[in-house]
Amino acid sequence: MAGQWTDDDRRVVREFAAWLDVTGTSQEAAARLLGIAPGTLSPMLAETYVGRVGKICERMIRALTRARLIAAVPQDPPYVTTSVTKQVTDTLVLAHTERRMAMVLGPSGVGKTMAVRRYAEAEPETIYIVAGTESSPWAFMRRLAGLLRVPWHGSTYDMRLACADHLRNSDRLLVVDECDYQPERTLQTIRLIHDDARIGVALVATPAYLKHLRDAKSDTLQQVLGRIAYVAQVAPCCDDDLARIAAPFGLDDAAMDALVEGAHGQARRAVAALAAARRRSNDGITAAAVKRAYQALMPAE
Repeated sequence: MAGQWTDDDRRVVREFAAWLDVTGTSQEAAARLLGIAPGTLSPMLAETYVGRVGKICERMIRALTRARLIAAVPQDPPYVTTSVTKQVTDTLVLAHTERRMAMVLGPSGVGKTMAVRRYAEAEPETIYIVAGTESSPWAFMRRLAGLLRVPWHGSTYDMRLACADHLRNSDRLLVVDECDYQPERTLQTIRLIHDDARIGVALVATPAYLKHLRDAKSDTLQQVLGRIAYVAQVAPCCDDDLARIAAPFGLDDAAMDALVEGAHGQARRAVAALAAARRRSNDGITAAAVKRAYQALMPAE
């Protein structure tokens, strides 16, 4: 019945409140987690709520159960500097300091995005945008304007002029990740920002994207390609890179060989296998555990 409290209800609420204190989760975030209004959570925590107490307690139990499962998930190894990191960073530094356009090309999963994000963390003047599949010129300019806190109302042209004016000679670096699906019109918009604002720009994509651009039947793409001063052709992760990633796990030679063999040069795949092997094995990460972990992942091409 609504408004009635049982001893079990009070126990659940107190356990949930203790979890909020330990994790530092705000009541607003907790309310979103439970799918209730903040104004409902407050009297629940005070044990004075007069609504459907039991239903909310059931949600709290589910949230606490998920939290325990998440806490038990093995952590990924700490980020380490690899040859991929150096290639990406060196190219971003050139684009940034010389205010030129650059491209970072490499297969999926080798660590391009992680390296770019680390650079952005170390260099707060970096503007990082993930383009993705819906990156029309207007959508791109709206995102850029929002990051720059420039009013984004009006046309693409209006926003581009406002952003370029805001960025002009500002010593910023614009990094656009996941460029593979960008149409030429968006690339031209980025090129115009580079030309007008005189800032560094780096485009991050797979090697297939550059081939796609060069194969395109367009008389105007050279306006973009001709401005790209530096291109980093990032190779798959080498054995030394994978050894650095796996160092915290103390793998023996057989386990390390299994990790390298199954990774196919992908740092992301190796990290996923290490986490799965640690979760599935009580006897340490053996070669057999690594192989079983890879079997649970999406097969590599």
